[in-house]
Amino acid sequence: MRVSSTVERLDVAPGGTGVVPLEVVNTSEVIESLSVRALGVPEANVRTEPPALALFPDASGALTLTLALPDSFPAGTYPMTLVVSGQAPGGREAFHDVELVVPPRPHVRLDATPSVVRTRGRADFAIEVRNDGNVPLDIALRATDTDRTVRTTLVPATLSLAPGSTVAATLLVKGPRQLLGSDRDRPVTVTALHEETEGSVGVVLRQRSTFSRGLITALVLLAILTLWALAFLLGMRQVLGTDPFTKVAPASFFAASDSPEAGTEATDASGAPAGALAKEGPLPAGVGGTVTGVVLGENDGEGVGRLTVVALRYNSDDELVPVASAATQADGSYTMSGLFPGSYLLRVQASGYDEAWYPAAVSEASAGTVEAVGREITDGADLVVRGHAATLSGNVQTADPQDATEIQVTARPTWNGADPTQEWSATADASGAYTFAGLPAPGTYELTFAAEGYQPTTSTERVLGGQERFALDVRLGAGTGSITGTVTDGSTPLGGVKVSTTIDGKTVEVGTPTVGQVGTFVLPNLPTPATYVLTFTKDGFGSQTVVVALGPGEARGGVSVAMVGGTGVVSGKVVDASGAGLGGVTVTLGGAQAGLSTTTLTTGDVGAFTLAGLQAGTSVTLTFTKPGFASVTRPVTIPADGPAPDVDVTLASATGSISGRVTRQVDEDGDGDLDTVGVVGATVTATDGLTPRSTTTTSNGAGGAGSYVLSDLPAGTWTVTVTLDGKVVATSIVVVTGGAAAPVDLVVG
Repeated sequence: MRVSSTVERLDVAPGGTGVVPLEVVNTSEVIESLSVRALGVPEANVRTEPPALALFPDASGALTLTLALPDSFPAGTYPMTLVVSGQAPGGREAFHDVELVVPPRPHVRLDATPSVVRTRGRADFAIEVRNDGNVPLDIALRATDTDRTVRTTLVPATLSLAPGSTVAATLLVKGPRQLLGSDRDRPVTVTALHEETEGSVGVVLRQRSTFSRGLITALVLLAILTLWALAFLLGMRQVLGTDPFTKVAPASFFAASDSPEAGTEATDASGAPAGALAKEGPLPAGVGGTVTGVVLGENDGEGVGRLTVVALRYNSDDELVPVASAATQADGSYTMSGLFPGSYLLRVQASGYDEAWYPAAVSEASAGTVEAVGREITDGADLVVRGHAATLSGNVQTADPQDATEIQVTARPTWNGADPTQEWSATADASGAYTFAGLPAPGTYELTFAAEGYQPTTSTERVLGGQERFALDVRLGAGTGSITGTVTDGSTPLGGVKVSTTIDGKTVEVGTPTVGQVGTFVLPNLPTPATYVLTFTKDGFGSQTVVVALGPGEARGGVSVAMVGGTGVVSGKVVDASGAGLGGVTVTLGGAQAGLSTTTLTTGDVGAFTLAGLQAGTSVTLTFTKPGFASVTRPVTIPADGPAPDVDVTLASATGSISGRVTRQVDEDGDGDLDTVGVVGATVTATDGLTPRSTTTTSNGAGGAGSYVLSDLPAGTWTVTVTLDGKVVATSIVVVTGGAAAPVDLVVG
């Protein structure tokens, strides 16, 4: 199979779609049903039209691949390989590489549960913060009220969210006391702030009066009853003369309250001493305990970010319940504030990691406790997590994409205490892709890329627990090469010759020694792979030019150059029939100085050439040859003084082509008249008695249905036949001339 496409880079935004058109050719000898699949992206996101494409041998057709990405698809660059395959056993697959680029799309959404709370003074709102984008977000939460009459507290105030994750926060709203009157709405807006996105949600504290009208009525009635009760009790006391029963709870009974001096107990409306804490809900800022620590990876001992640490404690029913949580920052640190004094268990649960308990336990049974002390910070509550094995994939290319050199990729752990002999190795495939599976995580690895003839390159990548990470693309630069050789005058080494070439637009020049190793030269540290034009000059000799192609890191030796005495120079240019410069044409010198040759330039002034060092006052012949073109020979006279006139040559193509259309006469509309209809899928074969060439008529050729083209045919007489269902149904003879297209239309029965 063969596949091609005009799309090599596909930019698709999250939630969007991208289309890759494919032109496929059935290069097998049977009718194939071709389909395409995409490697590197989830299969559920890919759709092809048509799902299967039936093609005759050598026929071509079109497939369209549509890629739809979800809104939360992570940002980055992903190598994607499109594989076209058939159903016939033993068929070869065709590949096309596409670079998928997903831009970042940060987005955050807030929801409140409930959104309205009716109470006398204080309310709790659960705020859900969701990262609907495709990049991690560090969010700061802010609460504002329009009339600035309420006090608000957000726990926690900063969050770190992975793409698609949701983290809960608590908003505490406390309004000023309202003794009398109807309900009053106090709106509060919670905003999530980030450098590139912002989200908000509104909540309402519906504050009712402390003393409603119904309550005042009830109090009046209660006062009347109380007076009657007092009168009754006083009367009974006087009558019975008994001591009253009393029951007083000391101030120390209330949590986190300083014991007041005797006789100075002040109480609030609930009957508790002033400053006593509520039985439920988080503590106010600066009153509760604070626990801080770091979550570390078991392998490398480095902090792990974007994990959630949960604090748990036993309730009155001896059940372990979560009471607070905090997200770790990029360095693995976390802080939990507003904790009631007491003992807590700390737990980390996250996708890609084993459950971990403080300090380094795997279950509740073996976990240790952390003590939270009111108005104090308890630090050092560090946890250790073990990540699931990770996968690291990437793409590496050489400086020459056509080079099939094997690239070895090695991954070595870099953390302190890692086994220095431990490493993972992989060989990049033909497209440059490589994969390391089963890497201990979290951990940081040094990747080394090495290929023969190329300079080794390293990069560092960190993988998290259970992560399937795509590393950055790497391109290897080739190692430097060299060219060495000897310059002679035809028989003996020649010193004092200047040898020059060009590197990145700069001229590099060396000379051959006149003593010691006479005539030798070395051009070191040449970037590769590259082609160099070496020019040899010396007074009294004609300059010589040699073209040397160096592979990756190649050291080419044994270059031998013979300088010819003389000052004659012949220059010119070779073009094709359209007038465009023609590079790679061999120019050979004949006559008395036969044997000298050069090649026309393929870059810069394409088609130009120069032959120097020719004897003045002589006549020579120049022969111009290039595969696929008719050779040309020109005589040139070198004057005694000055250069010869420029020699401009046009080479005509030595090949031609046959094109046309295969049709048949049918009555399509039933009116009795014959209509001309193109025949698709017919095999058209041309032969000159030595070389057969074949193709298949197509439905979308330049001439319409049934069109065909046979190109690059040597000039001569060719026999053209049409085959349908294994039978020859039409034939014709045509003469092909170089540089021309011979039209041949054939009609089948």
